[in-house]
Amino acid sequence: MENYFRTKGIVDDAVKVNTALMFLTDITLLWWRGRTTDKRQCEIGTWQEFQYELKGQFYPKFVEKEARTKLQGITQWGTVGEYVREFKELML
Repeated sequence: MENYFRTKGIVDDAVKVNTALMFLTDITLLWWRGRTTDKRQCEIGTWQEFQYELKGQFYPKFVEKEARTKLQGITQWGTVGEYVREFKELML
C-alpha cells in the first residue's frame, strides 16, 4: 500500500485508510464491518493505527520469531540465485 500511496501522491491519513478499505475482501472486510458497527471502535485516527489494528487482528503471532529462526538456519545448497531467492522470501 505504501508504494501505491507514494505513486498516487496520497499523504493524508484519512485518505490512506479509506483507500485501503477499498481493497479489503473476505474475512478482512467482515472484520472491518463488525468493527465499525461497534460505536466504541469506529474511529481510526491515523494510518498507523489502522495498520496496527489490522496486523493485530490478522498477523500470525510469533511469525517474526519463526522467520528469524529460519534465517539463522538457511544454508546454500544450490545455486547462489536459489539461495538469494530463499533469503528474500524469508525477509518478506
